Amino acid sequence: MIADIVILTIVFAYAGFAFYRGIRKRKQGACAACAQQQSCAASCCDPASSSSKQPPAG
Repeated sequence: MIADIVILTIVFAYAGFAFYRGIRKRKQGACAACAQQQSCAASCCDPASSSSKQPPAG
């Protein structure tokens, strides 16, 4: 009986933690929450690739 309560508490605590972590990552945006952010080649993760690029001087 007590073991069931402990296991149930652990399961619900982890579910709450996972839900909280998912909400927090969703607020950061797609690339900010990405685990591969440092080595990502996607355009949204590259700060140099913005839609307001200036033409080369000259």
